[in-house]
Amino acid sequence: MEKLIKGRKYNTDTAKFVGVVGEQQNLYIKRTGEFFLYFVDKKIVPLSFDKAQKLVEEKLDKDVYNQLFNKTGTEFISIEIDSKVVQNARKEAVRRNIRLNDLCEKALSQYLGMENNE
Repeated sequence: MEKLIKGRKYNTDTAKFVGVVGEQQNLYIKRTGEFFLYFVDKKIVPLSFDKAQKLVEEKLDKDVYNQLFNKTGTEFISIEIDSKVVQNARKEAVRRNIRLNDLCEKALSQYLGMENNE
């Protein structure tokens, strides 16, 4: 089932099924990381990250929770960035003698206020 809610598309055929979390309630995750509930009466309800995390912790087994929320190590992501920003980032990475990945990770961490939590 596919539904457009506040300009965002939710589709049970393309999202990953996470598990059954209630009577006639299925939890899905989109490739973007967004969670939503699908009810068998064809209703879709988007969930915040925190609500989805709590729901998985309460209703599903620890392995599913750990797979979704206790990630460690590194992950591969693909993003589109303006060419001028990429050029400047490459120059800065060379100037600092670090990898472009490290520069991007550091910038994201600083932006998210995580620079002291590394």
